[in-house]
Amino acid sequence: MEWEKIIRYEKPGKRRKIHTLPGGEEVFVHGRSLIIVPPDSGRAVLSSAASNGGYFEGPSAITNTTSLGGDAGAELMMAGRNAHERYWELSMENIGVDPLTTVGLGTAVTMDKASITTESSGGITVSAVVTAGVEGNGGRAGDPATYNELDNAIDGTIVIILIIDANLPPHAMARAIITATEAKTCVLQQLMARSLYSHGIASGTGTDQVAVVCNRNSDVTLHSAGKHSLLGELIGKCVMKGVYAALDNWASLTPLSQRDVLKRIERYGITEDDVLEHCEWADRETAGNNLRRISSDGRLVSAVASVLHIEDEIGWGLLDPAEGRSVGNGIIVKSFSEILGANLAGDIDPDGDLIGNITAALGMSLSKPLP
Repeated sequence: MEWEKIIRYEKPGKRRKIHTLPGGEEVFVHGRSLIIVPPDSGRAVLSSAASNGGYFEGPSAITNTTSLGGDAGAELMMAGRNAHERYWELSMENIGVDPLTTVGLGTAVTMDKASITTESSGGITVSAVVTAGVEGNGGRAGDPATYNELDNAIDGTIVIILIIDANLPPHAMARAIITATEAKTCVLQQLMARSLYSHGIASGTGTDQVAVVCNRNSDVTLHSAGKHSLLGELIGKCVMKGVYAALDNWASLTPLSQRDVLKRIERYGITEDDVLEHCEWADRETAGNNLRRISSDGRLVSAVASVLHIEDEIGWGLLDPAEGRSVGNGIIVKSFSEILGANLAGDIDPDGDLIGNITAALGMSLSKPLP
């Protein structure tokens, strides 16, 4: 098997320390893995990890490991659960970590793109070590399934390791996972990150993983990690900051990069070529350059974002379709006229499909002299 050959002959190099967390946990990068080493055996972990997941007392390490990628990664992905367990054991042995006492998570993101954030208040300290990429398998809860676990498995892309320097009973650790997950989803919604499997805004990726680490030796015991508690507030702030940074680190996904009309309509399956089909210019290269130039115009992004939100609310059943489309198409005609000087009043069906009309309006505007 190709993947096993690669692992057996892999040379991970030297272990490199990159951070010490407030609770004394040391963070290292070694080969394809990020390793968090507790200062003593008093840590407990509750996680969705594939390796030693669930509730685990006294871990020697918590790791996040980059998948192999390429043909070997694809081969491993289809090889089944036993192969994954063997892959995990060999990978940990390569970096001198005991697979029996290590909680292991995994992702396609490389560990040099991880973010480390900390929030403290009122004697409580929370840290998050995050890797994140949503462009490869971002999805929204309830989207159509893309695989059956009985057939194969796929790697995760947003991994959150939450370290809380306090003693938490198991129920509070479980609530911390909920709060961290909500915080992650808030970031994706605020970035308008798209689902690859529907027209919706992503709520995560198909295989996200979370681990919550608490300190059983702490003098501080906390029983609540919900949003009303100080711990919940710190988890939310820490995870949001960490996910924002990790998405930027990996794929430069930021609020500024999303300030783009083409990015916004992408989740409806609309491409640059679809827009240019409505453009009368024969010189498609020039038309494409002009499209990309106007696509980042903040006023145009604002107008299109407003229309897309109307389309979303129609889909959610919050707006009557006819009323919503009437108002949305009015915004298209008025805003494209004011911003781009394109008189589209006779070209846009006032009761027509909003996404189709946005696409047509962009293309037809390119056929007019631009300001």
